[in-house]
Amino acid sequence: MIFTRITPILIFISFFYACTPTKKVVYLNDLTAADSTALQAAKNAFEAPIQKNDQLWITVGGSNPQDLTVLNSGSGLLSAVGGNLGGTGNSIIGYLVEADGTIKVPYVGRIKAEGLTRLQLEDTLTQLFKEYTQNPVVNVRFLNYAYTVLGEVNRPGRFNMTTERVTVLEAISMAGDISYLGKADNVLVIREQNGERVFAKINLLSKEIFSSPYYYLKTNDVVYVEPVRAKFIARAGVPQYLSLVAVGLSLVLTVINLTK
Repeated sequence: MIFTRITPILIFISFFYACTPTKKVVYLNDLTAADSTALQAAKNAFEAPIQKNDQLWITVGGSNPQDLTVLNSGSGLLSAVGGNLGGTGNSIIGYLVEADGTIKVPYVGRIKAEGLTRLQLEDTLTQLFKEYTQNPVVNVRFLNYAYTVLGEVNRPGRFNMTTERVTVLEAISMAGDISYLGKADNVLVIREQNGERVFAKINLLSKEIFSSPYYYLKTNDVVYVEPVRAKFIARAGVPQYLSLVAVGLSLVLTVINLTK
């Protein structure tokens, strides 16, 4: 009699855990075709300013190769700061943005880099190098562009990227997506800005993330996925095995009834 009463309850609970509303798990579930303009606006508004302790890879091209030999040698623009470009394993040497926000450039001295975007620094250096070579073409890239994903994702860790334009959705994807215990509607992004730590929470289930300044990640951002409250139950294995227990009890009751 006791088994007969308990079994329906267990079956109901197992279905309760198994049936999660679609809007609780589907990313951008309120997105429509008309919202594509919001995504484009987010792309256009994105900028990644250079910060202290960034490592920059800088090369200079131009009409006179002989002028560029020193600039692009190991003792020139590629000075003694270790880095890795593109995750290939090859050691690339680049500039370190000093504590005062400057980089040391051969011939032209210290240049203020902090606060500039990559393209702005390229324009600044191009103008300065016109005095040393004809038709200079400057290329600047980040060597240390990376972010960290922690919490309820399948592969937490620190990830290096070859481009500074990485969205929070791409970051979650690189970490193996949010686990079934993670809260996609309450993702924390930690960012260092002007020497201070700032925090923001974003909802991956809503199209509102496109208008968030945290949709595109910046260097050294930390993304944390909060666990659901029932995590302690899941760690004990209850939700994942509850349905199996209910089915097992049903079979036992069936056998008992048949043997009567």
